[in-house]
Amino acid sequence: MRGRPSAREKTARDGAVVALVGAPNVGKSRLFNRLTGSHSIVHDRPGVTRDRIEAICEWNGRRFRLFDTGGLVPGDRDELTRGVERQVLKGVEEADLVVFVVDGRHGLTALDESLGKVLRESTRPILLAVNKVDAEGQEARTADFFKLGFADPIAISAEQGRGISHLLDRMLERLPPEIPAEELPAASPEAIRLAIVGRPNVGKSTLFNRLTGEERAVVSSVPGTTRDPVDAEFSHSGRLYKVVDTAGLRRKARAEGETVEVQSVERAFATIRAADIILAVLDATSPPAHQDLAVIGECLRLRRPLLVLLNKMDRVRREAVEAVVGQAIESLHFGRDVPVLPVSASQGSGLGKALSTLDRLAEECARKIPTSRLNEALEEAVRLRTPASKDKVPRLFYIAQTGGFPPSFVVFTNGARIEPAYGRFLARHLRKSLGLELAPIALKFRRRA
Repeated sequence: MRGRPSAREKTARDGAVVALVGAPNVGKSRLFNRLTGSHSIVHDRPGVTRDRIEAICEWNGRRFRLFDTGGLVPGDRDELTRGVERQVLKGVEEADLVVFVVDGRHGLTALDESLGKVLRESTRPILLAVNKVDAEGQEARTADFFKLGFADPIAISAEQGRGISHLLDRMLERLPPEIPAEELPAASPEAIRLAIVGRPNVGKSTLFNRLTGEERAVVSSVPGTTRDPVDAEFSHSGRLYKVVDTAGLRRKARAEGETVEVQSVERAFATIRAADIILAVLDATSPPAHQDLAVIGECLRLRRPLLVLLNKMDRVRREAVEAVVGQAIESLHFGRDVPVLPVSASQGSGLGKALSTLDRLAEECARKIPTSRLNEALEEAVRLRTPASKDKVPRLFYIAQTGGFPPSFVVFTNGARIEPAYGRFLARHLRKSLGLELAPIALKFRRRA
């Protein structure tokens, strides 16, 4: 059964929730980075942040979760802005405290007044932070903001760090009391880190929302909607997963002229390197592109456990489904052992099998294999095919598991060169003999001391 940790469990584990809300380009992301030490994308162009970004913040021994939301523009009705607005309002709804961020340089605007009205109707505690008050003597810039009806505006500079400690002190004063330690739920097992990767507009954010059961990622037909990695947790068959939706990976030549796009791609690749398992999403309505093959090739090079999800199958004629899946498998000629699963994230079809396969892959990756069983498999391989070399004859003495997720092994030898072809044969034999049908393995050879 799929599910998410309850709000109480997350609050108990990670603390209360604070949401940063404000108009576009008032400095919310810079303030978020300042408070949490994170590195969400900051740019002078309005509207760079679209999804709700979350991180843990600690101050004076108190731990709480901080949400950075997209710039809210009431009354703007295009598709993308409506998605951002839903994310902001949901962040307000879930928050224990809202920090309303305004721009002290530009002064009070009609948009600030509209947002102030929305927030007053939310019934949530509100702190008003007047940002971009960068030097002493500029505190008078806060005077106009008293008209918004929130007591004691706090002058800060997210860029310079001025007033941040005072803001944090005020935040702690307004947060609800901490849950006593004896009432905390039992610690959950460490989550398996999933990364959803792929080209823009293949349905990554729709899949993310479907898996987590909530609309955390903005879904839009506009390519490149997701900029910062967005994460959330869900559980399936007793396993806890932390899934990250990454920015769409475009060709480097297309991204070089756009600073925001370059940062997004760099973060996506960093997420791949940090993930335990990769969900690579392809578009079933078009053949795999160069970017798709490059991403999957990089995952294989890093030996990252990988599932390929062929999305948008609801748009493929029933009689063509088998051919489309076969074409995708044929395209992945360098990753024959990688499962390719047809799904429709928008309809939910195929996700049951995909999640079962994901659980099986996670189990294989975490498996600890007895040394006796490993050496039986090694002896079987040597009987089937004896290693050969042009120089010294190789001897394989024994094998040991040196790590997990995915499993890694070292074979101790007499120091003779092991030909790459024999290394590939041995890796294939070990996977088959040990029941590691989905998990990649790392195999190294070392001279016995």
